[in-house]
Amino acid sequence: MNELHGLLARATDRVENPRLEHQALQIASRRRTRRRGAATAAVASGLVVSVIVGIEGVDRVGSPQPAAPTHTTPTSTPDPTQTPSSPTRDGVGKIWPEWDPREVDLLPAAPDQVAPTLPRTIAPPASSPLLSDSPIDAAVVAVEQDGLAQVLAADGEWRTVPITGPNATLSLNPSGTRLAITYYLDGEPTEHDYGVTIHDLASGAASHLPVPDGFVPRDDSGWSFYDDDTLLLITGAQAYTVDATSGQTEETTAPSGIEATLDPEGNWLTSADFDQPNILTDYAGGAPREVSMDRTGRLSRLQVNEDTVVGTTYDNQQYNVVVADRRTLTPQYRLPVLDPEANYSNWGLSTLALADDGTVLLRVAKIGRRGGDGFRVVAWKPSTGELSIVSTTALGIEALIVYATEALRESG
Repeated sequence: MNELHGLLARATDRVENPRLEHQALQIASRRRTRRRGAATAAVASGLVVSVIVGIEGVDRVGSPQPAAPTHTTPTSTPDPTQTPSSPTRDGVGKIWPEWDPREVDLLPAAPDQVAPTLPRTIAPPASSPLLSDSPIDAAVVAVEQDGLAQVLAADGEWRTVPITGPNATLSLNPSGTRLAITYYLDGEPTEHDYGVTIHDLASGAASHLPVPDGFVPRDDSGWSFYDDDTLLLITGAQAYTVDATSGQTEETTAPSGIEATLDPEGNWLTSADFDQPNILTDYAGGAPREVSMDRTGRLSRLQVNEDTVVGTTYDNQQYNVVVADRRTLTPQYRLPVLDPEANYSNWGLSTLALADDGTVLLRVAKIGRRGGDGFRVVAWKPSTGELSIVSTTALGIEALIVYATEALRESG
């Protein structure tokens, strides 16, 4: 924790007016989307760790200023595999044919090696044994609907986790060994402490962590997992990291932007908001490096690994999913998405994960005449353009479904 503290403290010295608003709230304000709540919407979109902050010590008087961000101008490399059905334009990348997500159920089943621990169908039973009575090693999925929370083990066994407050929000840590539950009130938080309850799935034990001293609740206040053992509490410009076992807390800052996200190594990236220059800031290596998003379009719903950035964009273009080189943001592949009434750019389609083999996992709502009819986990293989269904559920759009990110990234 101390090493991480020092690294991100240096990285955030140059961040001005730090604040953090969940991506769903940002998009909602631009596109007039109605949400259940900023934190709930972010988690429901599968962003198990969707908003990540840079660690900043409370006592850094006299600490050295980091070097100014370096600015990288992307270069284009012609695609030797260009075909008439998947054209490549200079600096744009291979563009696959437009996909109509209303036809998601016409897609074939995904190969078994794609996210192999996810069930083909997510269908929680009406009841299941209590986790405290019958623990499991880890969960791949957690679901909350109608005040009932359940977790699903890789072997297909469901367990119930008690819900004790309104508007419960769930978060699984990356390996699925811990479940965090928080609650949100519609009005003033006069009777709720905004703390978090942590359930250890292997033992069935539960513990409650209160908010740190100085915490001030806001509409965007929310908990999520930073890593397997550390939680984040974000509330406007304030942010904290909290050890999930000991409760040890460190104050942090929240970088501004439409979104911030972590890569698997713990480095974070921020995509600038629409009123700022079109820049993605990458903190790998401890120093901020700015990369223009002019060629990709302003990115949100980011997924990233060592070499690749995936995101969605509708910035002066059709809504599409973009795969780009991480260092230069040179686009490599694009999937244009038909977007009737902006339903998919607003809430119906987002990225879930970038798998180990380069497959992009998408969360796609099945939108019918009467609203939503569940969600699908869709695999998109950028190199071939293939789309397939990994997992389905008939749960309504009000249901909250979250995934263990390691289960999503797994392949083979």
